[in-house]
Amino acid sequence: MAYTENSIEVSTLVNLKEIFTGQSSAHAKLGHRFEQCGPDQYYRGCAGSVPAPSAIRDANNPAANRQPPPLTSMLRSYVVYAMCSIPALVEWSPKILSSLISIPIVKDITESLVRATFFAQFVGGDTARDTLPLLEKLRAENKGVLFAYSVEVDESQATNAAASHSQFGSSENKQQPVHKRNVDEMISTIDVAADFEERYAHAYGTTSTSGRKTWIAIKLTALLPDAQSLTNLSSYLIHSRPHLSHHNQIPFPGCARSTDLDVLNSHSRPGDISDKVLPLTKEDVIALQELHSDLVRICNKGQERGIKIVIDAEYSWYQPAIDAFTLSLQRQFNTLPNSRWRRSPAPTDNNDIQPLVLGTYQAYLRRTPAHLAYSLQDAKANNYTLGVKLVRGAYHPHEMAAHPSFSATTTADTSPNSRLPSISPDPYPPVWLEKQDTDKCYNACARLLISEIKADIERQVKSGGPARIGVLFGTHNWESCNIILKELVDRGLAVEDKDEGEIIIRIGTDVTDRLIFGQLYDRTRSASPMVIKYVPYGALKDVMPYLSRRAIENKSMLGEGGAVEERKRAGAAIRKRIFG
Repeated sequence: MAYTENSIEVSTLVNLKEIFTGQSSAHAKLGHRFEQCGPDQYYRGCAGSVPAPSAIRDANNPAANRQPPPLTSMLRSYVVYAMCSIPALVEWSPKILSSLISIPIVKDITESLVRATFFAQFVGGDTARDTLPLLEKLRAENKGVLFAYSVEVDESQATNAAASHSQFGSSENKQQPVHKRNVDEMISTIDVAADFEERYAHAYGTTSTSGRKTWIAIKLTALLPDAQSLTNLSSYLIHSRPHLSHHNQIPFPGCARSTDLDVLNSHSRPGDISDKVLPLTKEDVIALQELHSDLVRICNKGQERGIKIVIDAEYSWYQPAIDAFTLSLQRQFNTLPNSRWRRSPAPTDNNDIQPLVLGTYQAYLRRTPAHLAYSLQDAKANNYTLGVKLVRGAYHPHEMAAHPSFSATTTADTSPNSRLPSISPDPYPPVWLEKQDTDKCYNACARLLISEIKADIERQVKSGGPARIGVLFGTHNWESCNIILKELVDRGLAVEDKDEGEIIIRIGTDVTDRLIFGQLYDRTRSASPMVIKYVPYGALKDVMPYLSRRAIENKSMLGEGGAVEERKRAGAAIRKRIFG
């Protein structure tokens, strides 16, 4: 159906009551609403929150498939938020856990407690296949999934960090280095996601791969023998990129250039520039070359199976290197055809799923408005689809502590960053100092992206061709949710209506082909979910650094007294369940 501002196909309905209260007209969602607000600020699904369905149920009636959470899940939520509401406990939790698991007998007890609380709350399962019941439950509610193997660098052991991760898999697989096993895990997860989508498509008689909403998130630090190689490349890039004029300067960590990875193809050692900063060694170059090859292999598998790849953002000292790899992959795998497209039915070939690769933009970085504008311009100039995951950001206390101008005064624990200080040449930290500035940045970027989506729809209606932009809004912030939905209505991309007294936003398929929400509850009549939930997974020992960070970030993201309020809500829901 052709797009016009006054004629929008009704395909997806987003219920505002569910978005802003966490409730549907049928069931209270207190046990679900803040079960997980993760690093990229998605609402996260919770493994075991309802009995696993034996089969995917009615995709066209998700409201009928929703079930209230069991009492055990509600009790767990209460315990977790009670712990998150004690600031001292949260701030010291990494050191407490590290000490407890170093004691042989206490170690088993500690791991059992963590598994029953934070692991069950924040992690989908030990393996990708363990999360399949959760995927079925979410798809029954017409929600998608962003898979994340949550093995990440423990900044307190950052040097040769990959080697510190515990082992998994078969004995044959254990002969490989840990980072290579992580690469294999990413590829295996793509197969799990694609097999799930194909089983779902077979059950409901659909053949198109364009509507698949089981995606994969990857962290580059987990795919290297030593994450320091990313820092060394970042330092090299910051000092070797062409200097811009003063009025065009972009704050650290700057913007990627197409020539950034040329240093990996050089037969000679990097020159004098790299010697003045952290050295980019021959070993670094070899490791980074292998990383690039592994990323291409992962993306080839994603393209082959029709599964999108999302590259996560990480600490700012890794980010210039991550941006360089992301740009290279987007230019390779998101490339658009050069010939003029004719109007025709949407292609179903996996090679036409665009954008295949999405990069992450953190609104708490001061560079993000200029960085996003630069990326939009680069995608148009170089004929590729830009994939954007917009989040607020997960590492604010660490970024403040790592920067020389604030490390002496910040209250954050600086010891994890003592060996990895900020490499920013700027006099100020790379992040906004106040949360309200991050909020303003996020909302401004969201408006810009919606403007680009509208322009792309108008271009497609006029001249045909595939989408040139794809956006994932990752936020649990109510104001941002409201702004995004209002912007869609104001720009004629959605229609506000009422259904039995409830406000409904009707959004056309032209929009949902380009836009997806992280976190939001929905009421949908579309065969393609508009809502995607971040589902981390991994063995308990492997995800310990992730769980420690989750506790700290939930305290930060919920704000002063936020965890206390969530604990009170969970307690009220428990009392209502027991006493009626």
